[in-house]
Amino acid sequence: MHITFTETALARIDQLRGDTPGQLHLYYDTEGCGCGNSGIFSIRLVEGAADEDMTIDSNVGPVLVKRWSSHFLDQEMTLDYIPEKKSLILKSDGQYFNTNVLVTDQTGCQLTANR
Repeated sequence: MHITFTETALARIDQLRGDTPGQLHLYYDTEGCGCGNSGIFSIRLVEGAADEDMTIDSNVGPVLVKRWSSHFLDQEMTLDYIPEKKSLILKSDGQYFNTNVLVTDQTGCQLTANR
């Protein structure tokens, strides 16, 4: 499994994270979605891997993901940024996983930028 971060996506993540530390985690959030099969992926900045985490390869180094949520992902994915919509988009050749990927801190609070 591999995820490619585009240059524009990396710039947006850096802008949003500011000085917030943490490793990138492709986090499958099911909060308020009803069940484990209904969720959305976000980028969460975490202190480190938990027991249920695994890593996937990327062009920026290892990215964490929960083992149980990895079956929702494709073998090759891209995280891109569309400036006109100010949206990070997680996609593969076959589908869109999320067209508005949020970047959050360790607690799940959304990180924002004024630009």
